[in-house]
Parts: sequence; C-alpha cells; structure tokens
Amino acid sequence: MQLFRRVLVALARDAADREVVNYARLLASMEPGSQLDFVHVLEWHGPGPVVNHERALAEIRELAGGRASCHVLHGAPLDHLLEFAAESRTDLILMGHRKGSTRRSLARRLAMKAPCSVWTVPQESAARISRIVAAVDFSEASAQALSYAAAIAQCGRLRECLALHVYFDDAVVSFDGYDTIVRGREQEAFESFVAPLDLHGIEVHPIFVESPSVSKAVTRRAEGEHVDLVVMGTRGRSPSASVLLGSESEQMIMESRIPLVIVKQRGERIGLLRVLLDRDFHAAEPPRFG
Repeated sequence: MQLFRRVLVALARDAADREVVNYARLLASMEPGSQLDFVHVLEWHGPGPVVNHERALAEIRELAGGRASCHVLHGAPLDHLLEFAAESRTDLILMGHRKGSTRRSLARRLAMKAPCSVWTVPQESAARISRIVAAVDFSEASAQALSYAAAIAQCGRLRECLALHVYFDDAVVSFDGYDTIVRGREQEAFESFVAPLDLHGIEVHPIFVESPSVSKAVTRRAEGEHVDLVVMGTRGRSPSASVLLGSESEQMIMESRIPLVIVKQRGERIGLLRVLLDRDFHAAEPPRFG
C-alpha cells in the first residue's frame, strides 16, 4: 500500500519550519517515490511594505533543498492550501505549529475541509516514528485509521502498533454492527473488528480505557506508552457526515503535543473544489480490507 504519492508541506517561514522540513524528509524516505511540495502563503496586509516574494521563495528553496517543488502564494492561507491540494491531487498535507500560534486553528480547519489526510507536527517534535497508536471506536472511519496506522508502521519497519478504544461506561463496549459487548469480552469484540482489515503484517495490540474524554485519554496513554504518532479518523458514516471531525478530534489537534494524523480517503471532502478546481479528479484506491 502506498501511503502517499504527493505531500503538501505547509510552511510558515518561522523557527518551526526546519522541524517540519526534517519531518517531511523522514516521510519521503519512507515513501521514496513520493513528491514533496513546499508551500507558503503570504497574506495580504493592506497598505504597507510590499512583501518580497522572491526572498520568501529563496528561503523555502534553501530549506527544502534537492529537487523538491517550492511555491509562494498570496492571499488567504486556508483557501490557497485547499486549492493547491485539490489542483495537485495531494494525498497528504503536512504542517507544523507552535503553542499559542494561529497554525493550530488553521490545522483544525484544514482537517475539516481538506480532500486528503492532514498530518500535524507540534514544535520540538523529533523527526522519528518509532511507536504508533490509532484511536478506534469500531466505526468504518476508525477501521480506515487503523489500517493507515499499520501501513505507516510497515513503511517505518516497525513490527507493531497500538489500537486504543476509549469507552464511557465501565459495563459495556459497543460498536456498529454488534449488540452491546459485556465487559470481559472486549478482546473478542476487537478481534471481530480487525478481522476484515488489511494490517500489512503489523501486529496490533488493543488497549481499552474508560474515560469521559477521548482526547485526554488518548494523550495520557500515548505519553505513557512513549508514542510519537497518533492516528485518528473522521466522524460519520456518509461522505457528508465525515467532513465533521467531531469535538474529540478537534480537541486533539488543538492540544496534542504529539504528531497527529487525521486520516481521510482522498476526495472525501472534494465537494465544490472538485467541480471548480479539479475537473480531472480521480479518487485514489480506498484502503484495502481483507
């Protein structure tokens, strides 16, 4: 399974960029045939000094190095990143953010609207993927996230990854297609859930945690397990519902100190962008099940 053929690396032209570029190089080493597009959007600020476009482009080229594609655009960052992603048939948007910056908010909006997966890298994150956890709620979206996490583990030459399910009632675990599962049979439920999935030869270890907050439970367990990547899916069964991340995923984007991937099948949110910008759009193959 090829995780991504084309990665849009959204830069901010600040101190966090070098970490994001190093992380992008890590991903490129995992997928040698992938293409990296380094993109920075210069916002219009009205009257005042003219922003030096060529200088910005030169800075990005110096950071990117090699044969990577580098672009400087002008206007609203969200609109232009979405437009670029649609036109270039991007499979993954990679972006960094630092505490207190507006980049987390931009990452949240991108994850809601982008036609592809979004991978966020908090400031001071090491360019390393050694332990992965996928948050699962036994839905189709979380099955896709778990399959994606296993594929990342395979590309990173890992032997295992974790699957974390957070439930709210200490008496039951339940999910689509099954009646209530009595405590003590969680392993049986999990085995039924993963049976049809393509896990790429990766051993998946389930973890069941009771908590009123998914985001807090995922963060706490991820830090306790020394995880350096969290993988989550979008909420909902239908294409229209899946554009809504849900409060827990959004909370993870806004607060996580660990790199986070919000997994979406390419084209899941193409909508109007497909009609206006990507007339030759062809959806990538969905993740393999079974």
